[in-house]
Amino acid sequence: MAKKDTYLALLRRGIDDTTANQLADAGLKIGDLKKIDKSMLVENYGLKEEIAQGVIEIITAGPQSHGKERFLSKVLAPEKKQESRIEEIKFQRKQKDVLAELAEQKERLKIAKVEAFRAQKLIMNRLGKTVELIVKLENNLHDEGKDDQKVKIRDQLETRGLEAARDHEMLELEGTPQDIVDFRRQHVPGLIFHACPECGDELDPRQSRDPDQPDAWAFICWECETSFTPSLATQVETILDEERIVIDPDMAPRNPVPPKPASMDFSSVSDLIRKDLEQTGATADEMTRVVEESVVAGGLMDINDWIDQTLAAKDYIQAQEDREDFILRTGAGATKFNKWMKKAGLFFNKQTGRWTREKAR
Repeated sequence: MAKKDTYLALLRRGIDDTTANQLADAGLKIGDLKKIDKSMLVENYGLKEEIAQGVIEIITAGPQSHGKERFLSKVLAPEKKQESRIEEIKFQRKQKDVLAELAEQKERLKIAKVEAFRAQKLIMNRLGKTVELIVKLENNLHDEGKDDQKVKIRDQLETRGLEAARDHEMLELEGTPQDIVDFRRQHVPGLIFHACPECGDELDPRQSRDPDQPDAWAFICWECETSFTPSLATQVETILDEERIVIDPDMAPRNPVPPKPASMDFSSVSDLIRKDLEQTGATADEMTRVVEESVVAGGLMDINDWIDQTLAAKDYIQAQEDREDFILRTGAGATKFNKWMKKAGLFFNKQTGRWTREKAR
């Protein structure tokens, strides 16, 4: 404890840190320093003559205010270490490499997101076309009177249902494919087409606007010349008139606003770039891996590979047996089954209904 007190007392009097530490380790106290001279400090304690002379002058003068101020300035506001020019150049080069790698990771992330979105868009468009065909088939089935035609339509409905179920599962949608079909077949026509309240004729909104009421959602029936406002327009205007959203200009932001950084020196910029790089790099790798392993983008087989694999297993391909597996594995439509068999160079036997490599004799 005595060494520490001596060390602090010497610092407060204005003696530098190295000399104060050396005198305190030697076991000297302030009272002992007042009794010794310059030659003793030089010979016995290894101080240089200039430093020893300065120590004697400071100890003889006693405590002064400027010494205490100098001590406090060193403790409370230490001098910043000067970065050498070489270290600064090294950091700038390293920062440039890190920024280039960060830009590359962000580009990979963007490409992965675009590929995932493009795959989902293709599947969604295909599902929409399949649903349209199912709706048409169901309407024809209800209007058909011949039993043989109903059997054909039911077979087509089963095939289209398999395609819709496959795309529906790929997109991970809620509900079932039949829910989409029912909505498209039952609810959508009721919401879009309007019936005349007088004669009951169905009206297309694109061709039935009342020219005498351009500012209102009024329709006119060209058969009986009756002008009316549909109930759907009335309900929409009622909802729009209600003030469901209230904006308070004095309300604080929902998400916390981060404070501005206090400083942007070499260390803070390096840490910021490193954290952003780690986060973005991990996300890019994960997104790329998900897209590569996704059933939407990379899970479908090539049609020629499927044909070779099926022929290697049983030497023939038959529509009744292999159509469902063809749809699920390759992603091609059911109506293109025979086209792909012909394109692959297979021969069809009308008696057995099988596709083979060799022509039947």
